[in-house]
Amino acid sequence: MASSCLLQVHSENWQEPMKLTAQKEDLVKKINERIQSKTKVPVENQLLSWGSQVLKPERKLSHYWLDTSTTIHLTLKVVEPSDEELQVFLVGTNGGKKHLLHIRRSSSVSEVKEKIMAIATLPPKAQRVICNGKELEDGKIMSDYNIQQGCTFFLWGRCIGG
Repeated sequence: MASSCLLQVHSENWQEPMKLTAQKEDLVKKINERIQSKTKVPVENQLLSWGSQVLKPERKLSHYWLDTSTTIHLTLKVVEPSDEELQVFLVGTNGGKKHLLHIRRSSSVSEVKEKIMAIATLPPKAQRVICNGKELEDGKIMSDYNIQQGCTFFLWGRCIGG
């Protein structure tokens, strides 16, 4: 028998959280579609997160090890439709060499760190990415930092364990 759970979806656009029930094996996209049916916000303009982790539409809720015995609090961020591709520069790898990255305003910090890993071979948990004097935090997206075309990201390795 499938295990159901209670979801509370919070958004800065609403006064009260939206309450939904879901199955552990439901795709995140199914939750997005249910939110769309109640709010008219298109699925492609939704970004769901749990804590600092952005939920990927193609993954099941069970992928995120959510405790289904308690209410799960998710945050919905509505992404602006103007989600054009941005070219930004990455500095800090291979002796300060600049690399070109192609990202979107709706790209999550986690997604950007995955792209950086392909260039720098530094795992995302060991990356500190700085832009405009701010460290980019997991769970946020590029538009949270007002990332513009041609911005420069600086990569620093994080010392893990001491």
